[in-house]
Amino acid sequence: MPNSMAPVFNLTSTHATVLRDEVARRTTPHEIFTRESSLNGKVAMVTMPTSRFVFVRYGGNVTVEAPPTGDRVVATIPLGPMGVSRDYHVKPEKFASGFLLSQSNVTVMNPDPWAGALIIASDQEKLHTQKIKVLGESHTENSRLGTDSDLGMAAGNQWLTHTCRSLWNLASAIPAETPVLVVENFLQVMEDNLLNALILAVENSTAPSTVDGHRGRIIIDWIDTHFSEPLTVADLAAAVALSVRQLQACVQDQFSMTPIELLTDVRLSKLHSALLTSDSDQRTVASLMYSVGFTHLGRTSQIYREKYGESPSHTLKRSMHG
Repeated sequence: MPNSMAPVFNLTSTHATVLRDEVARRTTPHEIFTRESSLNGKVAMVTMPTSRFVFVRYGGNVTVEAPPTGDRVVATIPLGPMGVSRDYHVKPEKFASGFLLSQSNVTVMNPDPWAGALIIASDQEKLHTQKIKVLGESHTENSRLGTDSDLGMAAGNQWLTHTCRSLWNLASAIPAETPVLVVENFLQVMEDNLLNALILAVENSTAPSTVDGHRGRIIIDWIDTHFSEPLTVADLAAAVALSVRQLQACVQDQFSMTPIELLTDVRLSKLHSALLTSDSDQRTVASLMYSVGFTHLGRTSQIYREKYGESPSHTLKRSMHG
């Protein structure tokens, strides 16, 4: 087993069948029809613990026909205008935001040749378990996630698109020499955040979000104890006896942040302290970042500089020579 890995697998091809087969293996069976003699296609894939995250760009005009997905839940987030129809004989509507492939009818798509699309694929059982974490038991009477629906209202859909783009950019920037354990932890957190955003977009839940004021202190105390662990939003919500939706509302109300931003802020503070107090020339910036729970070293360096006005390496040098 290798000691390091990159989370994103990339493939380019001029053949529609190659592109189709690679995407179908990770999402759902479908057919591609094109009059182009050759495409300039790209497929990039992230395999998460139980779900798949795929980018596809065909580099030519194609029609994609997906049969009913059954128990498979497949969400498509166009990165450019996409024609979508759930009937062969109906003129496609233009979609610029996410939608679910039909679980009971064919879905016909005409994607933008060059912008491409992001795809999340999971199954009903996994999403039902995640849905309980996000909304709580009382809001999961219907175990199936969004049947033949567009993805929620505008706000939820915008958050899903933002989450997909942000996590894709983070995953794509992780270098191949990253330790396997770090990548595995990142993929778990990535899956959790993607499925949370998908569930909230589809359900557009109106679950109660108000909680008592002392909960903010409980949240901070718990993060302060567990910051070095590979935490997800669902982990944090469960630890403080809230749904994900309630947690998001509570943290926004009391800290004007998202839960992930709050966790990141605590980790930055811990990293700053660790850099200032490091008493060994064997400790590296990377090892200290990993020790406080960060997995994306380049991005961490950037946000550290934004907060403290200097790079982590400069702080470490000051502590060792000061």
